[in-house]
Amino acid sequence: MELARNIVGASGLQGMNWNENPNRHTLGDIEDLAHPPSGGRLKFIALGILLPAAIAGYAARAWVLEEAIWLGQNGSSMDLTGDAARSLAVCYAAAAMFCHFRWFWGLVPSYRIFSTGIVISMLTGLGACSATLYHVLK
Repeated sequence: MELARNIVGASGLQGMNWNENPNRHTLGDIEDLAHPPSGGRLKFIALGILLPAAIAGYAARAWVLEEAIWLGQNGSSMDLTGDAARSLAVCYAAAAMFCHFRWFWGLVPSYRIFSTGIVISMLTGLGACSATLYHVLK
């Protein structure tokens, strides 16, 4: 009986938050973005080429037509037009850049292109999302 209690205690299955790692922090998650991901050819193709192409295709469509959908929680969404749609299109393009630099250049591996692209895409996304909020709330 004591052995079973020790095994359960060692695996962390006791208490309310049995699936949370007490040593995991938000700063650790942010720091993980600074390192290339692990994976094989499937991640390389699916997350490094196909997903960014789909997101960039939608961003280009939103830019040209000046119509975009801002996805929300629980299936709710907001239709944007004009300048707000164009700034959201830039935000979607930044997300496509992030995916491409993370899973394409991170798996090649070309660390200089990976790290520079991640920083540029995150700064572009931050600016574009801020511009979208400005256009929606003005």
